Amino acid sequence: MSPKVRKGFLLLTSIALLAGGSAILYRQLAAPAASGAAGSPSGAELDVRRTQESQTDAPGRFTAQAVERYVFSQEGRELFSLLVARYQDPVGAPQAAVLFPKDAQAIASSPTGLRHDIWKEAADVIVRKAPEDALFLSWWDSGQRIHYLSGRETWLHKPSLKTFSNPVWKAVQESLPPASREEAGRLEQMARWLTMDSEQALAEMAAHFGDARPVYLLVDSDLLLHLGEMAAYGGASLPLNSKNIPAGNDLHADIAQVKRWANETGDGNYLAQKEGAYYRVWSTADEKTKNTLLMRLLPFVDSLKKLPDGVSLVYQSHWGGFLSIYQIDGKRRSQD
Repeated sequence: MSPKVRKGFLLLTSIALLAGGSAILYRQLAAPAASGAAGSPSGAELDVRRTQESQTDAPGRFTAQAVERYVFSQEGRELFSLLVARYQDPVGAPQAAVLFPKDAQAIASSPTGLRHDIWKEAADVIVRKAPEDALFLSWWDSGQRIHYLSGRETWLHKPSLKTFSNPVWKAVQESLPPASREEAGRLEQMARWLTMDSEQALAEMAAHFGDARPVYLLVDSDLLLHLGEMAAYGGASLPLNSKNIPAGNDLHADIAQVKRWANETGDGNYLAQKEGAYYRVWSTADEKTKNTLLMRLLPFVDSLKKLPDGVSLVYQSHWGGFLSIYQIDGKRRSQD
């Protein structure tokens, strides 16, 4: 697929991503970790029900010792569920992975079902394509899924205290082994890399990890839900604009409406996801934000034009490039 065709395809399909339900996840997971709020972003109390599930409900590369389902509801309405699989790694250390269940309802109406399928496909690709000695960089919850679903080593996979200011993560805290002091330092470092200038971040990553083994970086659009958390860990605060724009019956007219909003409120660089009857749209407010590593690696329209030097795209999911895997350039690592 040519770059021009690929750009057009991703532009059209990205605004059809995660239809029906991701707005619920967005409202809950995007509560700023730095705020310390005990309740849900809407003001209503977030209720949580915890149940034990069958170990077969969370298949992965390890045998789950226990699987728990956390069902989140608000004002009597069930919103979404998360699974937490607890297991031991090859050296016997306790680990846990927050997973998206494949709900019985149709994928298109499930807040988590589409994410389940995206991650399953990505894990299958990692198992087939990534060398066994590969190291994966990501945010902590993605690191958990990479390790559990593929068995590959992840640099970051445990949260620290600042994560649990968010009411969703607070609810599952008891099931998650906490980060050590060293691992908490990695959270701070990853938050800094993802929110700093892309060229500088990749140069620092190259210098830090060297070229002794293949190093991959996984990002997905759910990282936009973690921006407050990253800022709490010392990352830069990224001034993104965001808005819910009602969806019409004409896709091209909808795209034009999204473009107008992005140009009126920022620099015209945007990422849009269709969520039921409207589009959840993000746009970068300035050149500095647009050039951060996270913005350059997510499918913002300007990011689709050219990757930053130092990474190669090795995998991108369907549905508008929601999840992407990049390899840190080994040749560059050996030269720096």
